[in-house]
Amino acid sequence: MRTYFVCPAPPCPNGKLHLGHVGGVYLLADIFVRFQRMAGHRAYYITGSDEHGTYTLVKARKLGQPVSELAQKHIHEILQCLRAVQITPDVFVRTSSEIHKENALAIFRELQEAGYIDVRKGVQLYCEHCDELVADSLAAGRCPACSAATDSNLCENCGLAVQHDTIRNARHTTCGGKLVLRPITQAVFDVPRLAPALDKAIGQSAWPEVIRDKARAWLACDVHDLPMTRHFSHGVELKQPEPLIGQTLLTWFEGLWCFDTGIREQCAYNNLDADAALNDPNTQLLFFMGQDNRFYYTIGVTGALLARGYPIPKNHSVQDFFKLEGEKFSTSRDHALWTDEVAREVGPSVLRYALARVAKPFESDENDFDVDKLIMAASRLRVWEDALRHYAQNAHTVDSNGLCPTLRSLAQRYADAVEALRFWDALDIIDTCFEVAGLARGIWNAAQVSFFLSLLYPVVPELAIRYGQHFFGATWQPSLKTLAATAALPIVAMDFPYFSAPVPAGFIAGYNKRFRTEQD
Repeated sequence: MRTYFVCPAPPCPNGKLHLGHVGGVYLLADIFVRFQRMAGHRAYYITGSDEHGTYTLVKARKLGQPVSELAQKHIHEILQCLRAVQITPDVFVRTSSEIHKENALAIFRELQEAGYIDVRKGVQLYCEHCDELVADSLAAGRCPACSAATDSNLCENCGLAVQHDTIRNARHTTCGGKLVLRPITQAVFDVPRLAPALDKAIGQSAWPEVIRDKARAWLACDVHDLPMTRHFSHGVELKQPEPLIGQTLLTWFEGLWCFDTGIREQCAYNNLDADAALNDPNTQLLFFMGQDNRFYYTIGVTGALLARGYPIPKNHSVQDFFKLEGEKFSTSRDHALWTDEVAREVGPSVLRYALARVAKPFESDENDFDVDKLIMAASRLRVWEDALRHYAQNAHTVDSNGLCPTLRSLAQRYADAVEALRFWDALDIIDTCFEVAGLARGIWNAAQVSFFLSLLYPVVPELAIRYGQHFFGATWQPSLKTLAATAALPIVAMDFPYFSAPVPAGFIAGYNKRFRTEQD
Protein backbone atom coordinates (compact mmCIF):
# COMPACT_ATOMS: atom_id res chain seq x y z
CA MET A 1 0.00 0.00 0.00
CA ARG A 2 1.30 3.41 -0.97
CA THR A 3 0.48 6.82 0.48
CA TYR A 4 -0.28 9.71 -1.87
CA PHE A 5 -0.35 13.34 -0.81
CA VAL A 6 -2.15 15.06 -3.68
CA CYS A 7 -1.79 18.82 -3.44
CA PRO A 8 -3.50 21.17 -5.90
CA ALA A 9 -2.33 24.78 -5.79
CA PRO A 10 -4.17 26.87 -3.18
CA PRO A 11 -6.60 29.35 -4.76
CA CYS A 12 -6.44 33.03 -3.87
CA PRO A 13 -9.65 34.02 -2.04
CA ASN A 14 -10.53 37.00 -4.20
CA GLY A 15 -13.54 35.38 -5.88
CA LYS A 16 -15.29 32.14 -6.74
CA LEU A 17 -13.78 29.35 -8.81
CA HIS A 18 -14.61 29.40 -12.50
CA LEU A 19 -14.67 26.31 -14.70
CA GLY A 20 -11.09 26.92 -15.83
CA HIS A 21 -9.85 26.74 -12.24
CA VAL A 22 -11.76 23.56 -11.51
CA GLY A 23 -11.11 21.76 -14.79
CA GLY A 24 -7.41 22.56 -14.96
CA VAL A 25 -6.47 21.85 -11.35
CA TYR A 26 -8.96 20.67 -8.75
CA LEU A 27 -10.92 18.11 -10.76
CA LEU A 28 -7.80 16.37 -12.08
CA ALA A 29 -6.47 16.07 -8.52
CA ASP A 30 -9.79 14.57 -7.42
CA ILE A 31 -9.75 12.03 -10.26
CA PHE A 32 -6.24 10.97 -9.25
CA VAL A 33 -7.19 10.63 -5.57
CA ARG A 34 -10.28 8.57 -6.38
CA PHE A 35 -8.27 6.29 -8.66
CA GLN A 36 -5.61 5.62 -6.02
CA ARG A 37 -8.22 4.88 -3.36
CA MET A 38 -9.94 2.53 -5.79
CA ALA A 39 -6.56 0.81 -6.25
CA GLY A 40 -6.33 0.23 -2.50
CA HIS A 41 -3.88 2.99 -1.58
CA ARG A 42 -4.10 5.82 0.93
CA ALA A 43 -4.64 9.08 -0.93
CA TYR A 44 -5.19 12.49 0.66
CA TYR A 45 -6.44 15.62 -1.08
CA ILE A 46 -4.68 18.59 0.51
CA THR A 47 -5.08 22.21 -0.51
CA GLY A 48 -5.97 25.53 1.09
CA SER A 49 -6.36 29.25 0.51
CA ASP A 50 -3.49 31.58 -0.36
CA GLU A 51 -4.70 34.50 1.75
CA HIS A 52 -1.58 36.64 1.72
CA GLY A 53 -1.49 37.35 -2.00
CA THR A 54 -2.15 40.92 -3.05
CA TYR A 55 -5.22 40.09 -5.18
CA THR A 56 -7.40 39.79 -2.07
CA LEU A 57 -5.88 42.95 -0.60
CA VAL A 58 -6.48 44.97 -3.78
CA LYS A 59 -10.11 43.88 -3.94
CA ALA A 60 -10.65 44.61 -0.24
CA ARG A 61 -9.27 48.11 -0.72
CA LYS A 62 -11.58 48.76 -3.66
CA LEU A 63 -14.62 47.55 -1.71
CA GLY A 64 -13.60 49.22 1.54
CA GLN A 65 -13.81 45.92 3.43
CA PRO A 66 -11.43 44.29 5.92
CA VAL A 67 -9.21 41.76 4.14
CA SER A 68 -10.09 38.99 6.61
CA GLU A 69 -13.85 39.39 6.03
CA LEU A 70 -13.48 39.35 2.26
CA ALA A 71 -11.20 36.30 2.41
CA GLN A 72 -13.65 34.44 4.63
CA LYS A 73 -16.50 35.14 2.23
CA HIS A 74 -14.59 33.91 -0.81
CA ILE A 75 -13.21 30.83 0.97
CA HIS A 76 -16.80 29.82 1.68
CA GLU A 77 -17.59 30.33 -2.02
CA ILE A 78 -14.51 28.36 -3.11
CA LEU A 79 -15.52 25.37 -0.99
CA GLN A 80 -19.07 25.62 -2.35
CA CYS A 81 -17.70 25.49 -5.90
CA LEU A 82 -15.67 22.38 -5.08
CA ARG A 83 -18.62 20.66 -3.43
CA ALA A 84 -20.77 21.48 -6.48
CA VAL A 85 -18.61 19.09 -8.52
CA GLN A 86 -18.27 16.53 -5.70
CA ILE A 87 -14.78 17.52 -4.56
CA THR A 88 -14.11 17.46 -0.82
CA PRO A 89 -10.53 18.14 0.35
CA ASP A 90 -9.26 16.05 3.25
CA VAL A 91 -7.43 19.08 4.58
CA PHE A 92 -8.06 22.71 3.63
CA VAL A 93 -5.39 24.98 5.11
CA ARG A 94 -6.02 28.65 5.70
CA THR A 95 -2.67 30.41 5.37
CA SER A 96 -3.88 33.05 7.83
CA SER A 97 -4.15 30.39 10.56
CA GLU A 98 -1.61 30.34 13.36
CA ILE A 99 -0.72 26.71 12.67
CA HIS A 100 0.28 27.58 9.11
CA LYS A 101 2.19 30.70 10.10
CA GLU A 102 4.18 28.71 12.66
CA ASN A 103 4.89 25.97 10.13
CA ALA A 104 5.97 28.45 7.44
CA LEU A 105 8.43 30.04 9.88
CA ALA A 106 9.69 26.57 10.84
CA ILE A 107 10.37 25.78 7.16
CA PHE A 108 12.22 29.08 6.82
CA ARG A 109 14.38 28.18 9.85
CA GLU A 110 15.12 24.73 8.38
CA LEU A 111 16.34 26.33 5.17
CA GLN A 112 18.46 28.76 7.21
CA GLU A 113 20.02 25.95 9.21
CA ALA A 114 20.74 24.01 6.01
CA GLY A 115 22.61 27.04 4.66
CA TYR A 116 20.29 27.84 1.75
CA ILE A 117 19.07 31.28 2.88
CA ASP A 118 21.24 34.36 2.61
CA VAL A 119 20.52 37.91 3.75
CA ARG A 120 21.53 40.29 0.97
CA LYS A 121 21.02 43.77 -0.39
CA GLY A 122 18.19 44.04 -2.88
CA VAL A 123 15.58 46.44 -4.24
CA GLN A 124 11.83 46.78 -3.97
CA LEU A 125 9.41 48.87 -5.99
CA TYR A 126 8.18 51.99 -4.22
CA CYS A 127 5.37 54.47 -4.86
CA GLU A 128 6.44 57.98 -3.90
CA HIS A 129 2.89 59.30 -4.22
CA CYS A 130 1.44 56.77 -1.77
CA ASP A 131 4.66 56.43 0.26
CA GLU A 132 4.37 52.65 0.00
CA LEU A 133 6.70 49.77 -0.82
CA VAL A 134 4.70 47.52 -3.13
CA ALA A 135 4.80 43.90 -4.24
CA ASP A 136 3.10 41.33 -6.45
CA SER A 137 -0.06 42.58 -8.19
CA LEU A 138 0.24 46.02 -6.57
CA ALA A 139 2.83 46.69 -9.27
CA ALA A 140 2.01 46.21 -12.94
CA GLY A 141 4.23 46.58 -15.97
CA ARG A 142 5.76 44.65 -18.85
CA CYS A 143 7.69 41.40 -18.72
CA PRO A 144 11.39 41.90 -19.58
CA ALA A 145 11.43 38.61 -21.51
CA CYS A 146 8.22 38.55 -23.57
CA SER A 147 6.85 42.11 -23.13
CA ALA A 148 3.46 40.79 -21.99
CA ALA A 149 1.56 42.58 -19.25
CA THR A 150 2.68 41.24 -15.89
CA ASP A 151 2.78 41.96 -12.18
CA SER A 152 6.03 42.34 -10.27
CA ASN A 153 6.37 38.67 -9.38
CA LEU A 154 5.56 36.23 -12.20
CA CYS A 155 4.71 36.59 -15.86
CA GLU A 156 1.68 34.42 -16.59
CA ASN A 157 2.43 34.51 -20.31
CA CYS A 158 5.97 33.06 -20.34
CA GLY A 159 6.41 31.86 -16.74
CA LEU A 160 9.36 34.15 -15.94
CA ALA A 161 10.02 34.90 -12.27
CA VAL A 162 10.03 38.70 -12.59
CA GLN A 163 12.52 40.65 -10.50
CA HIS A 164 11.68 44.14 -9.25
CA ASP A 165 14.68 45.63 -11.02
CA THR A 166 13.79 44.06 -14.38
CA ILE A 167 10.06 44.74 -14.82
CA ARG A 168 9.50 47.48 -17.41
CA ASN A 169 7.28 50.55 -17.00
CA ALA A 170 6.20 49.56 -13.50
CA ARG A 171 3.19 51.42 -12.12
CA HIS A 172 1.26 51.29 -8.86
CA THR A 173 -2.11 49.63 -9.42
CA THR A 174 -3.60 51.61 -6.55
CA CYS A 175 -2.91 55.13 -7.84
CA GLY A 176 -1.49 54.51 -11.32
CA GLY A 177 1.70 56.34 -10.45
CA LYS A 178 5.15 55.40 -11.72
CA LEU A 179 7.17 53.21 -9.39
CA VAL A 180 10.83 53.63 -8.47
CA LEU A 181 13.32 51.25 -6.85
CA ARG A 182 14.30 51.50 -3.19
CA PRO A 183 17.24 49.59 -1.66
CA ILE A 184 16.27 47.00 0.95
CA THR A 185 17.80 44.10 2.83
CA GLN A 186 16.02 40.80 2.19
CA ALA A 187 16.31 37.04 2.47
CA VAL A 188 16.96 35.06 -0.70
CA PHE A 189 16.81 31.35 -1.48
CA ASP A 190 20.30 30.34 -2.66
CA VAL A 191 19.22 28.31 -5.69
CA PRO A 192 22.64 28.46 -7.40
CA ARG A 193 24.18 26.53 -4.50
CA LEU A 194 21.44 23.92 -4.72
CA ALA A 195 21.35 23.81 -8.52
CA PRO A 196 23.62 20.78 -9.17
CA ALA A 197 21.70 18.52 -6.78
CA LEU A 198 18.35 19.90 -7.90
CA ASP A 199 19.18 19.39 -11.57
CA LYS A 200 20.25 15.80 -10.90
CA ALA A 201 17.07 15.00 -8.95
CA ILE A 202 14.81 16.53 -11.61
CA GLY A 203 16.72 14.77 -14.37
CA GLN A 204 16.04 11.41 -12.69
CA SER A 205 12.37 12.20 -12.05
CA ALA A 206 9.26 10.87 -13.77
CA TRP A 207 8.00 14.39 -14.52
CA PRO A 208 6.61 15.01 -18.01
CA GLU A 209 9.49 15.75 -20.36
CA VAL A 210 8.44 19.31 -21.20
CA ILE A 211 8.13 20.26 -17.52
CA ARG A 212 11.40 18.57 -16.61
CA ASP A 213 13.23 20.25 -19.50
CA LYS A 214 11.97 23.74 -18.63
CA ALA A 215 13.12 23.42 -15.02
CA ARG A 216 16.53 22.07 -16.02
CA ALA A 217 16.97 24.75 -18.70
CA TRP A 218 16.43 27.48 -16.11
CA LEU A 219 18.90 25.85 -13.74
CA ALA A 220 21.48 25.58 -16.54
CA CYS A 221 21.12 29.02 -18.12
CA ASP A 222 19.22 31.47 -15.93
CA VAL A 223 19.65 30.29 -12.35
CA HIS A 224 19.75 33.02 -9.70
CA ASP A 225 18.74 33.64 -6.11
CA LEU A 226 15.01 33.90 -5.49
CA PRO A 227 13.82 36.64 -3.11
CA MET A 228 11.92 35.18 -0.14
CA THR A 229 10.97 38.26 1.87
CA ARG A 230 9.76 41.80 1.26
CA HIS A 231 8.43 44.84 3.08
CA PHE A 232 4.71 44.23 3.07
CA SER A 233 2.20 44.47 5.89
CA HIS A 234 0.11 41.47 4.84
CA GLY A 235 1.47 37.97 5.44
CA VAL A 236 3.67 35.81 7.68
CA GLU A 237 6.02 38.10 9.60
CA LEU A 238 9.60 37.10 10.24
CA LYS A 239 10.82 37.18 13.84
CA GLN A 240 14.49 36.73 12.93
CA PRO A 241 17.19 37.45 11.84
CA GLU A 242 17.51 41.02 13.09
CA PRO A 243 17.70 42.82 9.70
CA LEU A 244 14.51 41.10 8.51
CA ILE A 245 12.24 41.41 11.53
CA GLY A 246 8.83 42.66 10.40
CA GLN A 247 9.26 41.63 6.76
CA THR A 248 6.87 39.03 5.39
CA LEU A 249 7.54 35.85 3.46
CA LEU A 250 6.88 35.91 -0.27
CA THR A 251 3.57 34.17 -0.98
CA TRP A 252 5.13 32.10 -3.77
CA PHE A 253 6.93 30.30 -0.94
CA GLU A 254 4.74 30.70 2.13
CA GLY A 255 1.40 30.34 0.35
CA LEU A 256 2.43 27.23 -1.55
CA TRP A 257 3.82 25.74 1.65
CA CYS A 258 0.24 25.14 2.77
CA PHE A 259 0.75 21.63 1.35
CA ASP A 260 3.36 21.02 4.08
CA THR A 261 1.04 22.33 6.78
CA GLY A 262 -1.77 20.16 5.43
CA ILE A 263 0.35 17.01 5.32
CA ARG A 264 1.34 17.57 8.94
CA GLU A 265 -2.29 18.07 9.93
CA GLN A 266 -3.32 14.87 8.13
CA CYS A 267 -0.46 12.88 9.67
CA ALA A 268 -1.32 14.19 13.15
CA TYR A 269 -4.93 13.09 12.62
CA ASN A 270 -3.68 9.60 11.64
CA ASN A 271 -1.15 9.49 14.51
CA LEU A 272 1.73 9.36 12.01
CA ASP A 273 5.08 11.11 12.00
CA ALA A 274 5.00 13.55 9.07
CA ASP A 275 8.77 13.54 8.53
CA ALA A 276 8.86 9.75 8.42
CA ALA A 277 5.86 9.70 6.06
CA LEU A 278 7.45 12.17 3.63
CA ASN A 279 10.70 10.19 3.59
CA ASP A 280 8.99 6.82 3.22
CA PRO A 281 9.77 5.31 -0.22
CA ASN A 282 6.13 4.24 -0.39
CA THR A 283 4.97 7.86 -0.13
CA GLN A 284 4.41 9.92 -3.24
CA LEU A 285 3.86 13.69 -3.33
CA LEU A 286 2.15 15.23 -6.35
CA PHE A 287 1.22 18.80 -7.21
CA PHE A 288 -1.56 20.00 -9.54
CA MET A 289 -1.52 23.51 -10.97
CA GLY A 290 -2.13 25.90 -13.82
CA GLN A 291 0.75 27.12 -15.96
CA ASP A 292 1.25 30.27 -13.87
CA ASN A 293 2.32 28.17 -10.87
CA ARG A 294 4.78 25.95 -12.75
CA PHE A 295 8.01 27.86 -12.05
CA TYR A 296 7.63 28.20 -8.31
CA TYR A 297 6.43 24.63 -7.83
CA THR A 298 9.12 23.02 -9.98
CA ILE A 299 11.95 25.26 -8.71
CA GLY A 300 10.93 26.98 -5.46
CA VAL A 301 8.83 24.31 -3.76
CA THR A 302 10.83 21.40 -5.18
CA GLY A 303 14.11 23.06 -4.26
CA ALA A 304 12.97 23.79 -0.71
CA LEU A 305 11.98 20.14 -0.24
CA LEU A 306 15.37 18.93 -1.45
CA ALA A 307 17.24 21.51 0.63
CA ARG A 308 15.40 20.27 3.73
CA GLY A 309 16.37 16.67 3.03
CA TYR A 310 13.11 15.38 1.55
CA PRO A 311 12.58 13.63 -1.79
CA ILE A 312 11.38 15.87 -4.61
CA PRO A 313 7.75 15.49 -5.79
CA LYS A 314 6.91 12.35 -7.71
CA ASN A 315 5.17 14.40 -10.38
CA HIS A 316 3.55 17.69 -11.37
CA SER A 317 0.32 18.06 -13.31
CA VAL A 318 0.53 21.37 -15.18
CA GLN A 319 -2.28 22.59 -17.39
CA ASP A 320 -2.33 25.46 -19.86
CA PHE A 321 -4.89 28.13 -19.05
CA PHE A 322 -8.37 26.94 -19.97
CA LYS A 323 -10.04 28.96 -22.71
CA LEU A 324 -13.67 29.91 -23.10
CA GLU A 325 -14.71 30.39 -26.71
CA GLY A 326 -11.06 30.58 -27.72
CA GLU A 327 -10.07 33.22 -25.15
CA LYS A 328 -8.55 32.73 -21.72
CA PHE A 329 -11.00 32.63 -18.82
CA SER A 330 -10.88 36.09 -17.27
CA THR A 331 -12.65 37.35 -14.16
CA SER A 332 -11.65 40.97 -14.81
CA ARG A 333 -13.33 40.89 -18.25
CA ASP A 334 -16.26 38.82 -16.96
CA HIS A 335 -15.26 36.18 -19.49
CA ALA A 336 -15.93 33.23 -17.20
CA LEU A 337 -18.48 30.68 -16.03
CA TRP A 338 -18.69 30.18 -12.28
CA THR A 339 -18.66 26.57 -11.18
CA ASP A 340 -21.44 26.68 -8.60
CA GLU A 341 -23.75 28.57 -10.98
CA VAL A 342 -23.22 26.11 -13.85
CA ALA A 343 -23.67 23.16 -11.47
CA ARG A 344 -27.15 24.42 -10.56
CA GLU A 345 -28.18 23.86 -14.17
CA VAL A 346 -25.95 21.01 -15.33
CA GLY A 347 -25.58 17.73 -13.46
CA PRO A 348 -22.23 17.14 -11.72
CA SER A 349 -21.51 13.98 -13.72
CA VAL A 350 -21.95 15.82 -17.02
CA LEU A 351 -19.91 18.78 -15.78
CA ARG A 352 -17.07 16.62 -14.43
CA TYR A 353 -16.84 14.59 -17.63
CA ALA A 354 -16.95 17.68 -19.86
CA LEU A 355 -14.19 19.43 -17.90
CA ALA A 356 -12.02 16.31 -17.71
CA ARG A 357 -12.26 16.03 -21.50
CA VAL A 358 -10.86 19.57 -21.90
CA ALA A 359 -7.56 18.77 -20.14
CA LYS A 360 -4.62 18.25 -22.53
CA PRO A 361 -0.82 17.87 -22.34
CA PHE A 362 0.99 20.98 -21.12
CA GLU A 363 1.91 23.43 -23.90
CA SER A 364 -0.47 21.86 -26.42
CA ASP A 365 -2.59 25.01 -25.93
CA GLU A 366 -5.77 23.06 -26.71
CA ASN A 367 -7.69 23.51 -23.46
CA ASP A 368 -10.79 24.96 -25.12
CA PHE A 369 -14.15 24.89 -23.35
CA ASP A 370 -17.53 25.87 -24.74
CA VAL A 371 -21.15 24.88 -24.29
CA ASP A 372 -20.84 22.29 -27.05
CA LYS A 373 -18.46 20.35 -24.78
CA LEU A 374 -21.22 20.15 -22.17
CA ILE A 375 -23.77 19.01 -24.75
CA MET A 376 -21.38 16.32 -26.05
CA ALA A 377 -20.60 15.19 -22.50
CA ALA A 378 -24.29 14.75 -21.71
CA SER A 379 -24.74 12.84 -24.96
CA ARG A 380 -21.79 10.53 -24.26
CA LEU A 381 -22.94 9.72 -20.75
CA ARG A 382 -26.44 9.05 -22.08
CA VAL A 383 -25.03 6.51 -24.54
CA TRP A 384 -23.33 4.71 -21.67
CA GLU A 385 -26.38 4.83 -19.41
CA ASP A 386 -28.69 3.63 -22.19
CA ALA A 387 -26.30 0.76 -22.93
CA LEU A 388 -26.14 -0.29 -19.28
CA ARG A 389 -29.93 -0.19 -18.91
CA HIS A 390 -30.62 -1.99 -22.18
CA TYR A 391 -27.94 -4.56 -21.43
CA ALA A 392 -29.57 -5.37 -18.08
CA GLN A 393 -33.07 -5.45 -19.55
CA ASN A 394 -32.16 -7.66 -22.51
CA ALA A 395 -29.80 -10.09 -20.77
CA HIS A 396 -31.13 -13.66 -20.89
CA THR A 397 -27.93 -15.60 -20.21
CA VAL A 398 -25.17 -15.26 -17.61
CA ASP A 399 -21.50 -15.37 -18.60
CA SER A 400 -19.49 -16.08 -15.45
CA ASN A 401 -16.12 -15.67 -17.13
CA GLY A 402 -13.83 -12.84 -16.11
CA LEU A 403 -12.31 -10.21 -18.34
CA CYS A 404 -11.03 -11.10 -21.77
CA PRO A 405 -7.28 -10.54 -22.42
CA THR A 406 -7.99 -7.34 -24.35
CA LEU A 407 -9.85 -5.77 -21.43
CA ARG A 408 -7.15 -6.87 -18.98
CA SER A 409 -4.58 -5.15 -21.17
CA LEU A 410 -6.72 -2.01 -21.35
CA ALA A 411 -7.06 -2.03 -17.56
CA GLN A 412 -3.27 -1.82 -17.24
CA ARG A 413 -3.04 0.90 -19.85
CA TYR A 414 -5.73 2.89 -18.02
CA ALA A 415 -3.87 2.56 -14.72
CA ASP A 416 -0.58 3.58 -16.35
CA ALA A 417 -2.21 6.65 -17.91
CA VAL A 418 -3.67 7.90 -14.63
CA GLU A 419 -0.43 7.20 -12.75
CA ALA A 420 1.41 9.32 -15.32
CA LEU A 421 -1.26 12.06 -15.09
CA ARG A 422 -2.27 11.53 -18.73
CA PHE A 423 -5.97 11.88 -18.04
CA TRP A 424 -6.81 12.42 -21.72
CA ASP A 425 -5.38 8.98 -22.52
CA ALA A 426 -7.34 7.38 -19.67
CA LEU A 427 -10.59 8.84 -21.03
CA ASP A 428 -9.83 7.50 -24.50
CA ILE A 429 -9.23 4.06 -22.99
CA ILE A 430 -12.68 4.19 -21.37
CA ASP A 431 -14.17 4.70 -24.84
CA THR A 432 -12.21 1.74 -26.18
CA CYS A 433 -13.27 -0.47 -23.27
CA PHE A 434 -16.91 0.38 -23.89
CA GLU A 435 -16.61 -0.79 -27.47
CA VAL A 436 -14.67 -3.95 -26.58
CA ALA A 437 -17.01 -4.95 -23.76
CA GLY A 438 -19.95 -4.99 -26.18
CA LEU A 439 -22.64 -4.11 -23.67
CA ALA A 440 -25.32 -4.45 -26.36
CA ARG A 441 -25.14 -8.27 -26.33
CA GLY A 442 -27.77 -10.36 -24.58
CA ILE A 443 -25.26 -12.22 -22.39
CA TRP A 444 -24.75 -10.72 -18.93
CA ASN A 445 -21.10 -10.60 -17.86
CA ALA A 446 -20.91 -9.13 -14.37
CA ALA A 447 -17.13 -8.79 -14.42
CA GLN A 448 -17.20 -6.64 -17.55
CA VAL A 449 -19.95 -4.37 -16.22
CA SER A 450 -18.18 -3.97 -12.87
CA PHE A 451 -14.93 -3.24 -14.71
CA PHE A 452 -16.50 -0.59 -16.94
CA LEU A 453 -18.17 1.13 -14.00
CA SER A 454 -14.86 1.08 -12.11
CA LEU A 455 -13.17 2.86 -15.03
CA LEU A 456 -15.88 5.52 -14.87
CA TYR A 457 -15.72 5.94 -11.09
CA PRO A 458 -12.81 8.42 -10.77
CA VAL A 459 -14.39 10.72 -13.37
CA VAL A 460 -18.13 10.33 -12.69
CA PRO A 461 -18.30 8.77 -9.21
CA GLU A 462 -22.00 9.33 -8.53
CA LEU A 463 -23.05 7.57 -11.73
CA ALA A 464 -20.66 4.64 -11.25
CA ILE A 465 -21.61 3.99 -7.63
CA ARG A 466 -25.35 4.16 -8.28
CA TYR A 467 -25.29 1.68 -11.15
CA GLY A 468 -22.76 -0.57 -9.44
CA GLN A 469 -24.80 -0.84 -6.27
CA HIS A 470 -27.99 -1.36 -8.25
CA PHE A 471 -26.52 -4.26 -10.22
CA PHE A 472 -24.36 -5.84 -7.52
CA GLY A 473 -25.72 -4.73 -4.15
CA ALA A 474 -25.03 -2.01 -1.60
CA THR A 475 -21.57 -3.38 -0.77
CA TRP A 476 -20.23 -2.96 -4.31
CA GLN A 477 -17.13 -0.80 -4.55
CA PRO A 478 -15.17 0.15 -7.70
CA SER A 479 -12.04 -1.90 -8.28
CA LEU A 480 -9.85 -2.92 -11.21
CA LYS A 481 -8.66 -6.02 -9.32
CA THR A 482 -11.65 -7.46 -7.49
CA LEU A 483 -14.51 -7.46 -9.98
CA ALA A 484 -18.10 -8.36 -9.24
CA ALA A 485 -19.03 -11.93 -10.14
CA THR A 486 -22.55 -13.30 -9.96
CA ALA A 487 -24.43 -16.22 -11.40
CA ALA A 488 -27.70 -14.27 -11.40
CA LEU A 489 -29.22 -11.99 -13.98
CA PRO A 490 -29.25 -8.30 -12.99
CA ILE A 491 -32.17 -6.44 -11.45
CA VAL A 492 -33.92 -4.87 -14.41
CA ALA A 493 -36.09 -2.18 -12.84
CA MET A 494 -34.21 1.13 -12.57
CA ASP A 495 -35.78 3.22 -9.83
CA PHE A 496 -33.45 6.18 -10.26
CA PRO A 497 -33.16 8.91 -12.91
CA TYR A 498 -30.47 9.34 -15.53
CA PHE A 499 -27.31 11.20 -14.56
CA SER A 500 -26.95 12.47 -18.13
CA ALA A 501 -29.86 14.90 -18.27
CA PRO A 502 -29.53 17.15 -21.35
CA VAL A 503 -28.09 20.61 -20.87
CA PRO A 504 -31.13 22.88 -20.37
CA ALA A 505 -32.19 24.89 -23.42
CA GLY A 506 -32.35 28.02 -21.29
CA PHE A 507 -28.74 27.60 -20.21
CA ILE A 508 -27.62 27.12 -23.83
CA ALA A 509 -29.55 30.19 -24.96
CA GLY A 510 -28.11 32.31 -22.15
CA TYR A 511 -24.61 31.08 -22.94
CA ASN A 512 -24.97 31.88 -26.64
CA LYS A 513 -26.33 35.34 -25.94
CA ARG A 514 -23.50 36.13 -23.54
CA PHE A 515 -20.51 34.63 -25.35
CA ARG A 516 -21.46 34.13 -28.99
CA THR A 517 -23.77 36.94 -30.08
CA GLU A 518 -20.97 39.43 -30.72
CA GLN A 519 -18.74 37.02 -32.65
CA ASP A 520 -21.71 35.70 -34.68
